[in-house]
Amino acid sequence: MFELYSTGNYSLNALMETMYKEGLRSGSGKKICKSRIHEHLSNPYFYGKMRWMGEIYQGKHEPIISKELFDVVQKRLTRKNENPQYKTHLPIFKAKIKCDECGGTITWELQKGHWYGHCNHYKECSQTKWMKQYEVENQLFPLFNEVAPKNERVLSWLIKAMKESHVNEIDYNNQKRESLSRIIRTTDQRIEQAYRDKLDGKMPTALCEKIMQESTKEKEDAIDTLEKLSKSRTAYYEAGYAIHELALKASAIYQNPKAKTEDKRLLLSYIFSNLALNADKISPNYTFAFEFMLKFMPMLNEAFELADFGSNKAKEGISASLCPVLCARQDSNLQPLGSKPSTLSVELRAHCV
Repeated sequence: MFELYSTGNYSLNALMETMYKEGLRSGSGKKICKSRIHEHLSNPYFYGKMRWMGEIYQGKHEPIISKELFDVVQKRLTRKNENPQYKTHLPIFKAKIKCDECGGTITWELQKGHWYGHCNHYKECSQTKWMKQYEVENQLFPLFNEVAPKNERVLSWLIKAMKESHVNEIDYNNQKRESLSRIIRTTDQRIEQAYRDKLDGKMPTALCEKIMQESTKEKEDAIDTLEKLSKSRTAYYEAGYAIHELALKASAIYQNPKAKTEDKRLLLSYIFSNLALNADKISPNYTFAFEFMLKFMPMLNEAFELADFGSNKAKEGISASLCPVLCARQDSNLQPLGSKPSTLSVELRAHCV
């Protein structure tokens, strides 16, 4: 539910309908109402915290989602005007393309069975071109290919190389984990001492409360970082594989007759942060993960074209030449190339078969 809403492709009404189809029911077997969906999406319980008397406290239960995903959803909830409305005839590119000249959203109109997009001239603008949906799509397919491994063999090699290039991550994780554990122990001691000093009257109450509040915040930050660290390695491989597989099969997914409008919109949201239209030309801005691949994938594909893939020497040469790029993601945050794409796996990759 959180991951679907975070894509920006679902209004609360659309999410309510989708979750009902997925089996989410009220106690009486009916649909979960819109206000209840909103309440769930706003509840810190799902990322491991508890809300009590207006304050947020660390819970003792296992988090269901990440704090990052929760934060993305909160931003979506407070920007309701940007969420798509639930309509039977929803154009694929609704709210996906901006006018490159004035920054306004391209409006889509259905005429004689075809979708046409044009600038709504909300601001002064000289753009007058109306684009058919298929004309936009024809420009997107080459963009998909620019970030894609050329074939399954390249994809397999890439995943293997990605794992091997991050072997040092284990040592880094162990060192970082010990450092964070020391911070947690130290803050616990500081909080306990300040509480005792407050009860014994050894320090002013205001100062004790300030120390406890600051130490609690430091402890929560350390716990949050520790949780991310524990998941980072698995998340990296899961996200990395799903993203590279998506890039390879993006065109096939989009053009698959079984793919629904919602599937295509979800696909676009993973690949492009936004698209701009100037006259009849589409200009893309890729999401962070695919912007990285735009720089990296052409080098990899070219290396495979020039090398005899069957020889160990060729494989070693490719690994050596691309090592700086493969290792580029091993930064201090150890973040994967994108957010965990489980909705992508369920709703999109099913169309690859």
